[in-house]
Amino acid sequence: MQSLEPFYEKKMTCVFCGKQFNTLRVRSRFAIPYQIDSDFCPHYRTGNYNPHFYFVSVCPECGFAFSEEFSDQFPLGSKELIRVQITKHWIKRDFGLVRDIQQALESYKLAILAGSLKKEKHAVLAGLCLRLAWLYRNENNSEQEKRFLSLALNAYEESFVVSDFTSTSMSEIKVLFMIGELSRRLGHYKKAVAYFSKIIQHKNAKDEQKMVNMARDQWRVAVDESRQENNK
Repeated sequence: MQSLEPFYEKKMTCVFCGKQFNTLRVRSRFAIPYQIDSDFCPHYRTGNYNPHFYFVSVCPECGFAFSEEFSDQFPLGSKELIRVQITKHWIKRDFGLVRDIQQALESYKLAILAGSLKKEKHAVLAGLCLRLAWLYRNENNSEQEKRFLSLALNAYEESFVVSDFTSTSMSEIKVLFMIGELSRRLGHYKKAVAYFSKIIQHKNAKDEQKMVNMARDQWRVAVDESRQENNK
């Protein structure tokens, strides 16, 4: 009997140029994390595969990189910006094979650029920056991890202000949690405590009890870390 491969091919259509291409995805049974951090970063043992390496699809024809969270709408003028800043400089290559860490990192940077030029939702850009920070964490590159955690935090804050997380997988409570947790990880303890408190007092708290419990836990962690910082 043929053994099951860890990857499967998925047919994609580029939302920018319309070209069809194949990309890889990891089967869930080959991507079981042994640990998940408080900002939802998964860690995988050797022999497992990180599905976040393949979260972004890259069109080999035009270089437009996107996730399945991207909309197919392009604001006026954005397509020309993408042509000038991405497609014009694109050297055709295939991201549809097994990726190493460098290709995974590049795919996210391409998607963040494409999403920014396209004026994609702040919530979507935040998710890209967060996942990129996770990849750097797994590489023990704390400088780049903090850089992209900071960009993710800014994007989540913008998303909260304009409420563009609606119709995404994020709820208001989840956005508040990410603002609190990323603030804590970046050493902004006062801000973290304030946002965790917003969750605990939120009118929809009873509907997302798991997130509320996590916010309570992280509120305590942030308070303790703040005290330790003040006692130095």
